[in-house]
Amino acid sequence: MPNIEQFMRRIDGLQQRHRPLAFVYAVIRKYGQDSASTWALLIAYYGFASLFPLLLVAVTVTGIIFAHNPTLSHRISTTVFAQIPVIGSELGSKAGVHALNANSPITLIVGILGTLWGSQGIASSAQQAMATVWNVPMTDRPGFLPRTLRNFGILAILAINVLVTSSIATFTATLGGHEFSKILLIIATILVNLVLYVAGFRLLAPKTIPTKDLLPGALMAGIAWSALEQLGGFLIGHELAHTSATYGIFGLVLGLITWLGLTATVTLYAAEVNVVHVRKLWPRSLIQPPLTAADKTAIIALAKVQRYRREQEITVTFEDPSDPKDPSTQPGSTLSDE
Repeated sequence: MPNIEQFMRRIDGLQQRHRPLAFVYAVIRKYGQDSASTWALLIAYYGFASLFPLLLVAVTVTGIIFAHNPTLSHRISTTVFAQIPVIGSELGSKAGVHALNANSPITLIVGILGTLWGSQGIASSAQQAMATVWNVPMTDRPGFLPRTLRNFGILAILAINVLVTSSIATFTATLGGHEFSKILLIIATILVNLVLYVAGFRLLAPKTIPTKDLLPGALMAGIAWSALEQLGGFLIGHELAHTSATYGIFGLVLGLITWLGLTATVTLYAAEVNVVHVRKLWPRSLIQPPLTAADKTAIIALAKVQRYRREQEITVTFEDPSDPKDPSTQPGSTLSDE
């Protein structure tokens, strides 16, 4: 056992001395401490539950905007469905998603608002996940009305992203299947996704965080999501193509949830990159004791999350490792919320 511990401490010293390794480990460590994988699963689940209502709204709004050009409306709708892996082609068929009845404006508005209200699950879970990643205390989290407005803001950002990327894909398709058009589509998609993540992170991150500090994670997420759109859906669809006959619709659902889970995981890792970068949460210790300054900062932030009342006071202390019986607090290791 001592040999194993010595080996692990050498590895720990190596990663702490090299900034890139320390930063990567700090992101992974914080992702685990925040239980972000659980939030990624919740986002995937609610994303699947919200997918069809949101597609219904997307098809309806697209039909209204491009009512003067039904051919273009059909192309954009088909492109929207094509962005969804595994079942996108089926949804785009004649038996797929149809628009809401637009004959009655009042009925249409009520239908769209009702559908959006029922689709808040993905936005709400994403909002809670980001609050957890940034370790926002319970007392500082928004109430019902601000939270609902944020949910609609998230849905609006997603809708704009889908509409813009679908329009770009439709436009590049008119240029033919040349390499130039494919490269143009990839670059444009990455830029749009980057803007999407900057807007989303800005909406959900604490207001005290400058927007420029959100760019590293947004850049990472924009590129990763674009890659998932291009490769993830193909790989998952290819793997499930041979099993669909055996597992039927269950295999398709599993593939779609897997893709949504990957997307949520990438997004939360990107958010963790921003938090670690802003708060300088590296290097983190692989073997404790001793705790690094970044370890203490992260632990204190986790404790602050549990503050439910303004009059509540939370204090965090760390014992001196050289004297386990001495409860004295080391410098910088106490948190007191007045």
